[in-house]
Amino acid sequence: MIVELCEQLLLELERAKSPVLSYLQPGISESEVDSRLKSANIDIVFPEEVHALYGWRNGINNEDAETKTLGALRLFKLGIFVSLDFSISNYLEWVIQYDYWPKGLFPLFDSGAGGDYYLIDTNKQSVTHGMILYYSVSNPYFQGTSSIFDSLDLCLTTIIECYRAKAYYFNPDSSALQIESPLEMAIWRKRNPNSEYYKILDQFK
Repeated sequence: MIVELCEQLLLELERAKSPVLSYLQPGISESEVDSRLKSANIDIVFPEEVHALYGWRNGINNEDAETKTLGALRLFKLGIFVSLDFSISNYLEWVIQYDYWPKGLFPLFDSGAGGDYYLIDTNKQSVTHGMILYYSVSNPYFQGTSSIFDSLDLCLTTIIECYRAKAYYFNPDSSALQIESPLEMAIWRKRNPNSEYYKILDQFK
């Protein structure tokens, strides 16, 4: 399922003329993914869909992630698909060193600035196992983490629909991702009915 969704996303990025296409690295094998986690002493077992994601592409290379315009790197709102090594560095810093969020929540996407992360819950004992959780140090509505995509499959499905509905697009004169926020949020809500993020937002209406 993930492989099919990744190919659909690739097609939408091509149609939108997204600059991200120039920065995505080739995928890496499941054994290589596990080896890099082990070398970093990270005691996490990725679900099959995460291995499939990294098997499709290994995110954006570290140099581009640190030097290119953030808007040109984003797949979705505050979402940059960085490399596995970059995410491992984030995990070691923000979880192991500073304890910003619980162990087992691994960052798949980040904002590139501002401290926003999208984390997959790898803890099989957790009620949010397999879901994508949002963490932000600057968002006034959230403290800690809250589920925002019901699964990685639905995360990708949501992003694809946003491109198809023109909630995400690129202007000819700009490399930055453009977002139609009301349309985007309507799609996110519809596709992820079990996530807490939208219920929290509703409390502040």
